[in-house]
Order: sequence, then structure tokens, then C-alpha cells
Amino acid sequence: MKTIMLNAFSLGKKIAIMLLVVLVTLTSATAKVSDTAFDDDENASVSCLKMEEGQVYFNVKFENADGGRFDVLVYDVNGDNLYRASFTGKNFNKVFRAPVDNGKLVIVIRDNKDKANHKFELSTESKMIQQILVQRL
Repeated sequence: MKTIMLNAFSLGKKIAIMLLVVLVTLTSATAKVSDTAFDDDENASVSCLKMEEGQVYFNVKFENADGGRFDVLVYDVNGDNLYRASFTGKNFNKVFRAPVDNGKLVIVIRDNKDKANHKFELSTESKMIQQILVQRL
């Protein structure tokens, strides 16, 4: 019996296999922030900065005119409190991060002096894309 040794794949087959591997599983995630502030002033904002390694990074800004105490609260999709802290100062600007798999976060900035609430919702969505490419060479 004669044994046939196969040489390395041709360049076209290598490219096709690499494309197949790359396209088989591709995961993408997007984030959306919607402002549902209870009052109409523009002194509070939340913006999504980036998503990296399963974490979403978002920036919370609050222009606190009197410099008094205010709270920042973060809730998950079930309403469970993930974070709560009190801050003081006139120009608050801080970056927070949370796991993408939380799905939806609710960020509340509550001014303790005049009881004003600023409420924001940050939604993350992950999509699994599978595509298989078969090509005749």
C-alpha cells in the first residue's frame, strides 16, 4: 500500500479557513443612554464612553451650583442597588464602570437640598452573529 503525504494547504484554502474562523463567532455590544430627568435643567448628564472586556464605562457629570451634598445611585435591571455614594462640590465629573451583562442600569443623581432627581437609563445589548462561509475552490 502506498502512503500519500499531503503538502500544506494552498494559500486560497488558508484564506478561506481563516475567514471561516473569523466569521463563525462575532460578538458585538452597543450601549444607549436615555435621559429621563424629572426636571428640565441641563446640569446633569450621563454618557457612555466605551465598552471593553465585558465592562461598560460611563461618565456622570453634575453641575451643583451650591456645592452641597448630593447622591449618586446605580440600580440594575431588577432594581437592586449596585452603588450609592454621597459627594459634595460644584463640578462633579466621574467615570464609572459596570459589567455589560447587567443589561440595563438606572443612574440617579439626587440633590439632597432641593430634592431634585435626575434619572438616566443605560442599556447594553449583546448580539451573537454566526455566519458560515463555504466556498468551492
